[in-house]
Amino acid sequence: MRIAYLVDDVDAMSGPVRSLLTQAQALALDHDVRVISVRRTADEPHFAVDPSIRLDYLLDLRDPKAPTPLEPDLVRPVEARRLRERASTVAPGLSALDDLVLEAAFPVLDVDVAVTCSPDLLRPAVILLPDDTIVVHQEHRVLSDRVSGLDTLAAHAPRADVVAVLTETSAQWLRDRLGELAPEIVVLPNPLPIGFSPRSRLDTPLIMAAGRIVPEKQLAKLVQAFGEVADQIPDWRLRIWGEGSQRGEVLRQVRKWGLYDRVELPGPTDQMAAEWAKASICALSSRTEGFPLAAQEAMAAGVPVVSFDSASGPRELVEHERTGLLVGPESISGLAAALLRLATDADLRRRLGEGALRASRQYDAASVAERWHRVFADARARRAGRGRLASRALTPPARRRVVDGTHADITGITPTQARHDALALAVDTARGVTDAWLVVPGDHTTATAVVLPMAARRTFLEALAAADHPAHLCLRDPEMHGWPERRGEIAPLARELHRGMTSVVALEPWPTQDGAPSVLSQGCSVEVEFWESSADGDLLSPRRNRYADRIPHDVPAVEHEVEGVAVRTLPLMAAPSVSQCAFPIDVVYTWVDGSDPEWDAARQARLEGIAGTAQTRESSGQARFLARDELRYSLRSLHLFAPWVRRIHVVTAGQVPDWLDTSDPRINLVDHRDLLPADGLPTFNSHAIETSLHRIEGLAEHFLYFNDDFFLARPVHPETFFSPAGLFATYFSHTTIGLTNTPDAPPYLKAAWNNRNLLYDAFGQVTTNNLAHAPYPHRVSVLREIAERFAEPVAATARSPFRSDTDVAMLSSLAQHYGLLTGSSYVATADLEFVNLANNDVDRQLSLTLERDQDFICLGDHHDHALRQSTLDELLAAWYSAYFPVVAPWELA
Repeated sequence: MRIAYLVDDVDAMSGPVRSLLTQAQALALDHDVRVISVRRTADEPHFAVDPSIRLDYLLDLRDPKAPTPLEPDLVRPVEARRLRERASTVAPGLSALDDLVLEAAFPVLDVDVAVTCSPDLLRPAVILLPDDTIVVHQEHRVLSDRVSGLDTLAAHAPRADVVAVLTETSAQWLRDRLGELAPEIVVLPNPLPIGFSPRSRLDTPLIMAAGRIVPEKQLAKLVQAFGEVADQIPDWRLRIWGEGSQRGEVLRQVRKWGLYDRVELPGPTDQMAAEWAKASICALSSRTEGFPLAAQEAMAAGVPVVSFDSASGPRELVEHERTGLLVGPESISGLAAALLRLATDADLRRRLGEGALRASRQYDAASVAERWHRVFADARARRAGRGRLASRALTPPARRRVVDGTHADITGITPTQARHDALALAVDTARGVTDAWLVVPGDHTTATAVVLPMAARRTFLEALAAADHPAHLCLRDPEMHGWPERRGEIAPLARELHRGMTSVVALEPWPTQDGAPSVLSQGCSVEVEFWESSADGDLLSPRRNRYADRIPHDVPAVEHEVEGVAVRTLPLMAAPSVSQCAFPIDVVYTWVDGSDPEWDAARQARLEGIAGTAQTRESSGQARFLARDELRYSLRSLHLFAPWVRRIHVVTAGQVPDWLDTSDPRINLVDHRDLLPADGLPTFNSHAIETSLHRIEGLAEHFLYFNDDFFLARPVHPETFFSPAGLFATYFSHTTIGLTNTPDAPPYLKAAWNNRNLLYDAFGQVTTNNLAHAPYPHRVSVLREIAERFAEPVAATARSPFRSDTDVAMLSSLAQHYGLLTGSSYVATADLEFVNLANNDVDRQLSLTLERDQDFICLGDHHDHALRQSTLDELLAAWYSAYFPVVAPWELA
């Protein structure tokens, strides 16, 4: 076959250039191979080009002031300079001059296979190369969301015949990114240099690293890790080969640790084969790697590798305890402990070095070249003489992984039950594999975590894969350093994660069912953290938590209960922290069944003889009292999303919902007659009822006031509503209360103005905004204080049977503003969705809420509706059952 490698700059000193030249040389034994470099930047390439390979340049940039296309008469020199300064119309990494030379060269390139080595060249290749040319893109970078330039790759990879990546992790990422548009994606490693045959005796006390000294390599962290154990291995040295922008940072770290005579930075070398023969440990501290050539070469010399784990590269190159040691990502002390372990155990070094040597044979250049030959041949066979787009059109689409809980039965499962199941599974598994485990209880900011030593990680994952577990649970590999999260069935993903050394996994319910977020989609996760051990045996946290980054190995644990599971934790962690609410919280509902004929007759009778505002439909219209079964599902939302509520008080006009089991100890039915003055009854005024809710017998000091059309929309914590000191949250609306003296204003605005006047007279400050339609947190003591301080307007409101011009809105506005002015409340924010049932697009609004990305939902009703009542009732019935599918224990059958 005639094969051309298309590269930006073959003269550059980079790992990808070195790899493609090795690959080209190995293939040149059986094929006609050439390398085409868009630019020439040096008199000679940094890496030697074998004579069997034809090397061509398209553009000479050795003199930056005089860019010269190598095709004669393509462009005048003055135009070439101007084009060099203009942006490319093809790809971000090119110039307009690059466009010109590519447009001249690519359409007449007569080869069977063209291999592009950068996304910037992939686009012009699929556009300009002859249609019968096989286009293979070789991606040398580690693929993840944090890598720049991937939009170009994603946009044009579907038009390639093959995309080759370095690791299976990158392949799966790209398949998921492209979906049905994905071309053939293969995994092929970089080859070792031809003739590479050093062999270390592993008896020189030398740790070695090699590569560009740039931020991604994190070599300053390697120096720190060495510094942490240097005193324990006084004969050992650290040598770092390479050059780069972070050299000064590395030197500063050397100074900080006093390692002047222990750390060497000799600069770059082209004799790494001889250097690896001197090393006894290879150290890799990169944040991420594609497929680290330095580690490959070290392994080929029989040198074991110590490396940070990452989602790609080291994990697929280094097999823990067989070819080297992996430590948790970014765990400097873990890296230090691994270096110490290898430096002080010659038998372990030899065993891992022999394993590394055996594993490296798969990277022999001839072996990798044979795999490339099969890739090219298979691509030509798939083409079958067809053009590039025709071939892709006739290729079956790539199958996308389905990560969904569609087949899991979540009937009747609440987030509380899901957390219990996940924690029980994690604890039972941990208990069976090690005695050194404990639980860090979660709070409103973090999930509960089961902590194990990193040394128990593999055993834990093996046991987890073999354990029985509820079908609604899955395993999640969290997002890390730009890598997207992965989720899957527990057993297969646990086995897949066995190879790496990532420090966190999560057990949780499947978040979606039939493609939509389920009731278990949020707030149900239990994490499992694997902590590295320091050189002296302490456990080191892989990330920050509320308590400690280090746990001494001899700290005693205590028995505790979390999510209904008996666990072991530290005494400090068993007590509430200063960021948690440690007091009981109740909920109060006001509810009426406006369809009750007896109640409605009383309403009509009470209206007789009353003039003014009371006669408006905003004050006394029947739509204000219409029940749409909201209370049942609002109470379900408490059961699902706020299981910490102590008791629920339902305040009614002597009515009892026919579905409510009042014998349930959590339900307290309260009659208006138990709260309001006799001369204020019967009342049909929510403002009046609000004035007396703090008088409910047995009501907790801290409580939430719910209208029956308020719903919790996802798991919330007490800290959503109260501070640990007991202050209550105030959620403002964006709407203003406006100016006063508007006679035809609705009663709720008149009440807001009355509130404003009271507070201005008392404090000299004005109120401006309405309150959001969301649960109202309150304190009984503050409401008593308001009732005493503003006794006359409160008493008048309590005796107003319908909303009037003199009302105050005590719980839905006055108390919040009073609290802000007296230091008992604070301004808070929450995600709220207000669905106006009168709108013509209410079906769309209800559908959008099913994404479950809000804390609260309010179903605001009105007197006039765009939809027929029967249609609206059907929509609500379907929405209720979809959003709140779990029956609460206080619902009668």
